[in-house]
Order: sequence, then structure tokens, then C-alpha cells
Amino acid sequence: MKKGKAMNNYRALVFFDLDGTLLDAESTISKENHQAILQLKKNNILPLIASGRSPKEIQQITKGVAIDSYVSLNGQFNVVENEVVSKHAIPLKQIQELMALSESFGHSLACYTETEYAACYSTASMEKLYRLDHAPLPKISAEFHKDHEIYMVYLFSEDEEKDSLYREKFADIFTFFRDSPYSMAVVSKGQSKKAGIQEIIKTLDLAHVPTYAFGDGNNDLGMFEAVNTAIAMDNASPHVKSHADYITKSHLEDGICFGLKHFELLD
Repeated sequence: MKKGKAMNNYRALVFFDLDGTLLDAESTISKENHQAILQLKKNNILPLIASGRSPKEIQQITKGVAIDSYVSLNGQFNVVENEVVSKHAIPLKQIQELMALSESFGHSLACYTETEYAACYSTASMEKLYRLDHAPLPKISAEFHKDHEIYMVYLFSEDEEKDSLYREKFADIFTFFRDSPYSMAVVSKGQSKKAGIQEIIKTLDLAHVPTYAFGDGNNDLGMFEAVNTAIAMDNASPHVKSHADYITKSHLEDGICFGLKHFELLD
């Protein structure tokens, strides 16, 4: 992508997780957070989403909000100012190998493109996840992965004791993030929010600029490692908080604005 002058003039980069961080209990961006993002832009600070969600979901969630940059699908598809910085499609053969094992356990998969997603078949675990995320259920298609470029796979499983079987069998191919009691996000080995953030910083030649990240979950720990200052929400687990440089208020108590003001990123 072209590195525009404006891109190189940012005073800081701030990465936000969505669920449990930037979003409220209804999975929407509050008026206060909306205003905070607008103010960051005015202060020449680039706000970015860093999420396991797809570009389409992120665009729907941030509609009307001054944010057009994101690390999506856990680092598989990364965009700055509406331009694609990097993307990492998963080879069909690898998806089929994962599908064969997951089917033997009765675990369905959903395959994600840049704009849509579809599951092999419906399961109770799948329905619980999308209900939890306030997201539409995927369409059902056994052929979807053969006809589209797939960037991330969601594996629906509540059998956490089987997580290690997946990780062992595909140790050289995939990275698995258990991001809910009902699911694991599956990306190409070496990809993560951390890798996506690093790709953006390198591509924009902004290694000299201060970087911050707000998060609450285990899949945010890599993001914390990729920035100068890691900020955990008060609703995060003790484990996540132990990896943070600062703990702000919860996502339901205006924790984003509180944290941004603490670091003098907002007026």
C-alpha cells in the first residue's frame, strides 16, 4: 500500500479490542467511546480495532464512528485508512485436514472471508457463540470453503479437553485461540493480533511512534506484547491484568475514556 504523508504524521497509535473493551453490554460503541475516537483523530492519533471479528462485522459495528483501520480475524486481514496492509489466506488443503478431524469430534467449523462466513453444519455450541456475540448465525454450506478465499476458521467446541489434540496435530500449520467457552479461532501459524499490529507498524514506518492497546481477554496478550503500553480493562481476568502496564475502569464504566485521559491522549 502507499504510505501517505498523513499516515506518517500520527503522534500515536491506539489499538482497541472490541468485546469487553470498546463495546458495551449490547455489543455497541457507546456515545462516550464514539466521541473519544473522534477526539483521537482530531489529536492526530490513529485509532484501530484489533479483533478476531471479520472486516464486515467490524465495519458494521463501527458504522458512523471515525474508525477506518483495523487488525481483523486475529491478524489475518489488516487495513489502515480503508487500504489493505496485509492478508493471509489459508490453503484449502489445510482447511480440509482440520475439517476432517473436527467432524470426527462432531465439531462444526465456520470459514471466514473478508466479507462473509459460512458453517459446515449447525451445532448448539455454534448457536451459543453467535448469541454471546450478538452476531448473525452463519449460513450453512458444506462447499463454501472450496469456492472462497478463507482467512480464518472458527471451530465450535465446548470440549476443552480436546483442544490439545487439535494443537498437537496441527502444531506446524495453525495457531488456536480459545476465545470463548464455545469456540476456538484458528489462524495460520505465526498469525495473531500481535503479528497484525507489527505488520501495520512496519508497513507505515511508525516504529518511532508511541503505541497503546486496550484489551480484556487472553487473545489480547499478544496485542499487549506488540505495543509500548498495555492497558487492561477492570473486567479482565487477573491473568490478563498481570500482563498490563495499567488497569483502567471496566468497559461498562467508561474505562476507555478514563484510560485515554490517564495517558493524556484525550484533552
